[in-house]
Amino acid sequence: MLGKVFQKALEAFAVGDAMGMPTEFMSLEEIRRKFGVIDTLLDASVSPIHSNLKRGQVTDDTEQILYLIESFHKVGKVSVEATVEALCRWIEETNADKKGYIGPSSLKALKKIQEGCDPRDAGKGGTTCGAAMRILAAALCAKQGDVEMLKEFIWSATIPTHNTNIAMEAAMALGFGYHFAALGKTFDEIISAMVQGANIGREMADSSFVGASTGERIRFALEKIKSIKSHEKLLDFVYKVIGTTMESNEVVPAAVAIFAYAKDDVWLAIRLGASVGGDTDTIAAIAGALSSLYAKSHNVPDDIVKYVSRVNQIDFAKYGRMLYEMFKL
Repeated sequence: MLGKVFQKALEAFAVGDAMGMPTEFMSLEEIRRKFGVIDTLLDASVSPIHSNLKRGQVTDDTEQILYLIESFHKVGKVSVEATVEALCRWIEETNADKKGYIGPSSLKALKKIQEGCDPRDAGKGGTTCGAAMRILAAALCAKQGDVEMLKEFIWSATIPTHNTNIAMEAAMALGFGYHFAALGKTFDEIISAMVQGANIGREMADSSFVGASTGERIRFALEKIKSIKSHEKLLDFVYKVIGTTMESNEVVPAAVAIFAYAKDDVWLAIRLGASVGGDTDTIAAIAGALSSLYAKSHNVPDDIVKYVSRVNQIDFAKYGRMLYEMFKL
C-alpha cells in the first residue's frame, strides 16, 4: 500500500536529517578523519553548529515537511496560503530561529511576509535549498500522475521563500523525481522526470539569478558516476566537483548523485549523505527519501528509526496516511 511506502520515505528522510545534523558544515576531510563513513546517530555535541540539539533530533528539513503535510491535508490541496500558514506556525511553535537551524532565505522571506509583504515578492532573493528540502510534502500531495497539478503544487510550496529561477529549478526537479519514484517508475524514468522538472522550473520563477543549472549538473553527475566504484571516490566527486553548500543547485544534484550511486540501498544513501560534508542533513534526507521511494521501503535499522521517532515524537504512519489520502484523490 502506498501509505506504507510514504511512511517509509518519511522515516528515511527524518533519519537522514538526524544522521546528518551533527556533521552539518564539517568538511569532508574532517568527517573522514573523525568518523569515516558514518553508520550511527552521532551525539550532537560533536557538531560545530548544533551542539544545543539532542542525539537523533531532526532539524527544519523534517519539521517543515510535517507542518506542511498537516496544512495541505487540512485544506485538501497545496497553495501559497497553506504553505505560508504552515511555515509561520512552524516558526512560532518550534522557536526555529532560536534553535539556529532555519535557513537564511526562509527566515528573511517569512519575516517579510509576517510584516505584510506579498509572498510572491518575499521570496525573490532565495536561491538556497530551503524550498527543495521541504518539497517532498508538495510532490506527494499531488494527485498521482497529474503533471499539471504537480507543477502547481511545487510552485505554490516554493515561491513564498524561494521565488527564483535557481531555487525553482531545483525544487521542481526534485519534486518530479519524488513523484515519479512514488509512481513506481524505473531509475531512468525518474531521472528523466527530474530533468523535465528542472527545465520547467527554470522558467517559472518571478526572479532570475545567474547560476548553474540543477538539471545539467544532474546529467553531468550521473555520467561521471558510471565509472565510480568506491564510496570514497563518490564522496570526493560530490564534495569537490558538484558541491555541498546550502545552494539549491548544489544540494539537489549532490543528493541525486548519492541516490544514483546507492540506488535502492537506502541506508547506504543516508550514510553517504551524512558523511559527504557541507549541508549533510539535507543531502542525507533527500538521498534517503529518493532511495526509499525507489525501493518502496527501506533497510534502515529498526532501532534507529524508533529512536528518531521517539526523540522527535513523530508518528510516521499518521503522516504517511495523510500523504496517501492526497495522492490517491
